Amino acid sequence: MIRLRSIVQVGSGGLDAAQDAIGSQADAILLSVADARVPLAEARQQVTAVLAAAGQGEKAALVVVNHPKTRLLRDDLDAILSPLVRGVLIPHAVEPQDVRDTAVYLREFELRRGIEPGDTKVFPVIDTARGLLHAEQIAMAAPRVGGLVFHAARFARDIGARPEQRGDRLAYARGKVVAVCRGLGISPLVTSDVLELTYLAEQGFAGAILPDVRYVPTANAAFAPGRLVKDRANAAVEAYEAARAEGAWVARFEDEVIDAEAARKLRHLIGE
Repeated sequence: MIRLRSIVQVGSGGLDAAQDAIGSQADAILLSVADARVPLAEARQQVTAVLAAAGQGEKAALVVVNHPKTRLLRDDLDAILSPLVRGVLIPHAVEPQDVRDTAVYLREFELRRGIEPGDTKVFPVIDTARGLLHAEQIAMAAPRVGGLVFHAARFARDIGARPEQRGDRLAYARGKVVAVCRGLGISPLVTSDVLELTYLAEQGFAGAILPDVRYVPTANAAFAPGRLVKDRANAAVEAYEAARAEGAWVARFEDEVIDAEAARKLRHLIGE
């Protein structure tokens, strides 16, 4: 699974505006063809140009595409999909069919362009109460779902709340997104600014979409597991592997039982 502690949102400035993000220590950059303020043809051209530069810099890239119901998605993917696109974000995901429709189009273009089917991950954006209500079904709608993105500002507008993430107004929504993702072994991501990163990491999020490249070092530090956490995870994995070598299906480690799923999550934690 791709590490996504820090995802820098690149605006509509094109390649020139993206250079700092490409050259940074961010785990990924985020492009968009879904901003209605930019003509669609221009947005697709900009994304293609930035993707090429990101590929040369070996920087992972994600792209916000238009929702399937806009009838623009297939042409979006036709214009931008290549092995350089590690994942797509579906804005305003409200039901599992949004993911299924996206997955069908992705498979079509993956097969056409020699991309391993399923390699392009899908990240549904949870930005409404309706989307949160169906978050579990959305996350399970296709094997290629790599995580959920909680968009706090849009969600707050949808429910008539203030958008602060540090307060308790959105605590239930944040917690549900984290619990769904962690339960399914995918990444809980969130939109944020630098003031909230440590707090959100403590809530269980794996990474954040950042509005500015200057926030990258803070995000990388906030969402990286500490040395003691990694050491304990390594010890638990070693106990599980030793138990399997002796023919057991689980390991007893301290006061826990480590099974195959727990070991998989621990390995992912070590790699974050």
